[in-house]
Amino acid sequence: MRYQMNKLFFLIPVFFYIADVSAELKYHTVEGFGELPLNVVTNGNTTKPAIMFVHGMGQASQAFRLQFDSDLSENFYLVAFDLRGHGLSGKPWQPDLLVPSKVWAEDISGVMKTLGLIKPIIVGWSYGGYVVLDYVRHNGIKNLSGINFVGSLGGLVPRRPFPKTEAVTSMLENSMRSRSKDLFENILSSQITAKSFYTSTMSITDKDAQIAMGLMLPSYVRRSMSGRKLDNTDLAKELQLPVLFTRGSADMMMRANDTKIALSIIAGAEHSFYPDTGHLPFFQRPERYNQELRSFAINTHGSGQ
Repeated sequence: MRYQMNKLFFLIPVFFYIADVSAELKYHTVEGFGELPLNVVTNGNTTKPAIMFVHGMGQASQAFRLQFDSDLSENFYLVAFDLRGHGLSGKPWQPDLLVPSKVWAEDISGVMKTLGLIKPIIVGWSYGGYVVLDYVRHNGIKNLSGINFVGSLGGLVPRRPFPKTEAVTSMLENSMRSRSKDLFENILSSQITAKSFYTSTMSITDKDAQIAMGLMLPSYVRRSMSGRKLDNTDLAKELQLPVLFTRGSADMMMRANDTKIALSIIAGAEHSFYPDTGHLPFFQRPERYNQELRSFAINTHGSGQ
């Protein structure tokens, strides 16, 4: 069996190089559920309205670097953290530290309490949308100003099986590789997943970072996470706060019909559609995304002036 490992030796140094792109960034270690250390990055003035970013599976807080390096930090306090098992956060292996909804909810609570965040806007990208709803399940919406789901419906509508296409089959096979006990299978899986995120404007450094972030989520964590229940249909009518769904036209994870269902059952929810865009609109179209996030935050949270 052959593995494409030509860039492996450069991955981790590249990741840490990207992590230091801005002198304004501040790093914190916050205690999550079960005393697990969570790596948190912030930018901006702590007195400004807060926006918290929650990344997807196999990613890290650095996924939002084009938001942290933008002028959003002039008017808002930007906060992101590496989910448990991801990035530079602790990596538990026991299912009881990864499967229960409360575990993930308490991690968000821990970050909010430690940093003193008051009713932040919260952005849930991809798997992060499920984690945001873990928080809502156990804490309600009283401490949030609004939610932006990006490339995610967070289980708010019933999950339908994907059509049996070659692309879907390949995706499922790659998911199995990511949970394999064979490290080389994990490496191959991370490379394949990263390529699905590549864009024509993405630098080699950013491409390598995508692979590195995937490898920082161990397969034993992935195996435990696969036992999570991700049905949040019972929460849809409880989201009585500003909600914005951000969807790229080529995003397989957020299908158009499912998005319409979510919009029909969440009162006042808004939808922003990005043509010729995949699963990372905040990275592929950062100027538009940042402006829309700014407008959403101002309308629901104040201008931060």
